Amino acid sequence: MSNYSEVAYWLALINAGSLKLNITKPIIQRWCVVDRRPLLELFDLSVLELTTTFGLSDDDAERIKSVVDTLDDQQKLLQQWQQQNIEPIILTDPRYPRRLVRTLPPVQQPLIFWTQGATHLLNQPGVTMLGQKDPDPSTLSFIEALMSALESAEIGLISGYGRGLDRVTFDMMMDTEDGYTVAILPIGLQTMAKATSKLEKAVQTGRTLLVSPFSPETAYQERLAEARNLLIDHLTLALLIPESDETSQDRAMAALDRALPVFVKANTAGNRELLDRGALLLTDPGEVIDWVQQAVLDAAMQDDEDEDEDIPAAPLSATDPTEQSVPHDDYALRGEEVPPLDSEEAIEILSLGGEIPDILRKRLRKSQDEG
Repeated sequence: MSNYSEVAYWLALINAGSLKLNITKPIIQRWCVVDRRPLLELFDLSVLELTTTFGLSDDDAERIKSVVDTLDDQQKLLQQWQQQNIEPIILTDPRYPRRLVRTLPPVQQPLIFWTQGATHLLNQPGVTMLGQKDPDPSTLSFIEALMSALESAEIGLISGYGRGLDRVTFDMMMDTEDGYTVAILPIGLQTMAKATSKLEKAVQTGRTLLVSPFSPETAYQERLAEARNLLIDHLTLALLIPESDETSQDRAMAALDRALPVFVKANTAGNRELLDRGALLLTDPGEVIDWVQQAVLDAAMQDDEDEDEDIPAAPLSATDPTEQSVPHDDYALRGEEVPPLDSEEAIEILSLGGEIPDILRKRLRKSQDEG
């Protein structure tokens, strides 16, 4: 079994049709994340050891043992995707977005991200723009100035790339000299590539990363778009709402409940409730930059603390995987036979992520020197 990559073991276990995700996901998180063991070692356990370690039934333990028979197929499939420049990032990969590990409960963390482009952008600082699809000209002028300020501060854009505001802001950021974007999709990257090639150039420049938590051949579904929005809202460092609509209001309320900064452009009736709940007026791009830079500094300090801590692995005591409720619309990797929607409509989805730029490194050093 040592001839297979670690990712192949993850795919084999996740894609085992006879095992439900609410069984396999807690096992992977326990064995690989908490106990810090490669998944290949899991298959060295006997049926008895699997049942006593994870609280499994004999039948489920036997199903896990039989997964090794699919490793050849999974390794070949993985190689095919990699030939298309589709790169998997598993939960234990150091490139996995640290912010999602901090802000999302384990049950909602995707086990694998499928990526195409500059993977380091997953840990670069970014903000998200929400609101009406067709902003007025004065708002567009303000957004353009905001994109320029963000680019100068080395802060990117996490965007859905949908029609209207998403696409406009995405294009504005890419029109800057060095601005970058991360596109989080509710569709598989292979499926997307068959539908459009318009983002290939942006990916090739190293300034855009395409990301999907779904298997590369997955077709678009509305519920996947909703799951994708959750990842965007937890990956971003701030929500910016030039002109609010119903969807942005709901997402902004949830963000405020998590103490994520939310900016609105005007003190309108539609924004009144958000302002009352703690949203900030978006009058000066510098305010957004200050908030984001502080969040990056906080995250950097947290990283240092995490590295200094010696976190012991959990004991191999019996654990019932069914105690963790994994929703059926979780980021499963199994491809589903769902007819794709119109290709243009299906492609409207992408988002941005973070690492520490030089300007923030200087500020961090200054803060440490003063301390």
